[in-house]
Amino acid sequence: MRKWGTCLVASAGIVAAVVAVAPSGSAVEVRRAPGAVVVDEPFTGGAADTRFVGYGTACLTGAPRGKGEAEATNHRLRGCRRDPVGPVPPGDAAPRGYLQLTDAHDEQTGAVLFDSPIPAAGGLDVSFEQWQYGNTTRGAADGLSFFLVDGSTSLTTPGAFGGSLGYAQRLPGGRTDGMFIPGVNGGYLGIGLDVLGEYFGDGEGRGNGCDRRSPAGTEYRQPAPGPNIVTARGPGNGVEGYCLIAATNGDRSSSGAWGSSLPGNLHGRLKSMPANVSARRAESLLEPVKRTVHVVVSPDSSPMVTVDIDFQDGKGFQPVLRFRAPEPVPDTVKFGFASSTGARTDVHLIRRVVVRGERGDDERSR
Repeated sequence: MRKWGTCLVASAGIVAAVVAVAPSGSAVEVRRAPGAVVVDEPFTGGAADTRFVGYGTACLTGAPRGKGEAEATNHRLRGCRRDPVGPVPPGDAAPRGYLQLTDAHDEQTGAVLFDSPIPAAGGLDVSFEQWQYGNTTRGAADGLSFFLVDGSTSLTTPGAFGGSLGYAQRLPGGRTDGMFIPGVNGGYLGIGLDVLGEYFGDGEGRGNGCDRRSPAGTEYRQPAPGPNIVTARGPGNGVEGYCLIAATNGDRSSSGAWGSSLPGNLHGRLKSMPANVSARRAESLLEPVKRTVHVVVSPDSSPMVTVDIDFQDGKGFQPVLRFRAPEPVPDTVKFGFASSTGARTDVHLIRRVVVRGERGDDERSR
């Protein structure tokens, strides 16, 4: 069995710029210039870039609602099901639509996969808006992931859902006599925006074959060990790897769950949407529930990954994670988003996905 190495880091801050020292001794601020936009999809219309492939319940609220339930596997992105549950945006709402990964039905799985390679050796800059809100159960679940895979592999199916958030592997219930569900093919990096908190733990076989394990341990237990934690997992393939690299965990509480160092909540408080709400009114109600995420893989010889989040609280982007990127960084990557519900539910939305390459040039200013 191959052993997957990892370095576990919990970070309280990110350095927004690299500071060098000029020959004169004065400080020189070095900033990386963003490269060209290679993907720019707002998901506000009735159709989307055809390079995005829907999986499961993924659909567009900008398109007219469909006639039945969502398809179980891959499909062209189109309108959402006619019988939504929870405070979802209205259908046929272009140009004020959203990519809806799940509504608040139970036991739903949704993903969108970008199966076209993007140059990554010179760094990567990704931003997107995401919503997790509207649970119809006592607790919310599961969470939402953004992930990168090696661009030389085929990205046609997400990884295991539930606590693995469509990226990592999973042994449901942690049963040793059960069968593993593999993680995403050629996984490189999976960022879990985890409301429920299972992605932080190595229960259910997550991180199988890794040298270092999650501080939450390998036992599957309830309640989940890390609610409201952002967790990064590294490379994996099949049922091995996807090791925990970094997480916004604090100390373990007396109740058994780990505290979170996040400066805000991933989950929004919107619980209802007026009957026959207009697209404009729904957009206004959803604005305070939005969380904007910014992920950067630097183009340095020793690349770093940074994650910033704007919690829509007037403080702008706040640093969440900073850790060394798994090496080697693939020459090209593909990417996806995934989320799910179970016995607990939530609404999961995505908007305004922008991906930039990073130039190697530095912009220097005194």
